[in-house]
Amino acid sequence: MKTGIYSVLFSVISNIAIGFCFVPFLLLGWKKIRQVHTFWILGVYWLLSGLVNLPMLQTPGGYHGLISHLSRLYTMAETPLVLLVFASASPRGLKRQLWLVVVLFILGEAALIGWNGYNLLSSELILGLGLLLILVYSIVGLVSYLKLIEHTSFENSMVFIYAADLFAYGSGLIIYIFAHYHPSGNNPSESGNNDTDSFLLYYISLLLSALVTCTGLWSYGIRKAGKREFIPAGGYSSSSS
Repeated sequence: MKTGIYSVLFSVISNIAIGFCFVPFLLLGWKKIRQVHTFWILGVYWLLSGLVNLPMLQTPGGYHGLISHLSRLYTMAETPLVLLVFASASPRGLKRQLWLVVVLFILGEAALIGWNGYNLLSSELILGLGLLLILVYSIVGLVSYLKLIEHTSFENSMVFIYAADLFAYGSGLIIYIFAHYHPSGNNPSESGNNDTDSFLLYYISLLLSALVTCTGLWSYGIRKAGKREFIPAGGYSSSSS
């Protein structure tokens, strides 16, 4: 029976994880960080992640409650936001590909919801496909980084972002598969335990992902510009200084 220490551990990890979700957005108060377009998209993504997980948003009202509407928005926006982060940090060829993927994904979301409505099936399809796309382009980003001999401070910070997403969405894929292809049968107690385990894994991965992301942003903020530091054509940043 999962009570006592387990419940305390779950509460502590989940609350710390949710708190750290807001840190990337708060780091936009740092002038050097807020000059970069990529980090603005990243900050908005993490802000939504924090809001959708806030227990206080789970107000009465059932499906029509605030948490339901925010969860729906997050489900629809999560994958496009992450891919936009990758697109804004990528060289021109990959940038175009990612923009095309984002547009097609949004059109696919609209078509699916227009045809089937927003329900459990449509949300699971959106989440499942989104997981795969983010994992693929996280790996692409890491491989592209490793191919470079020299790296700018921006590229060094982005490797943290790619690693954080690879870990978070890799864990999410495990949870997704476990939830859909490992049924607990008709035992309510076993089902409840499995759900608790899944949520604990989710919050652990959320916490570690947020910490790695914050580390990447922090490393960019404190690093002094090197002699060969530059902003590529197409613009990673809103400032070329």
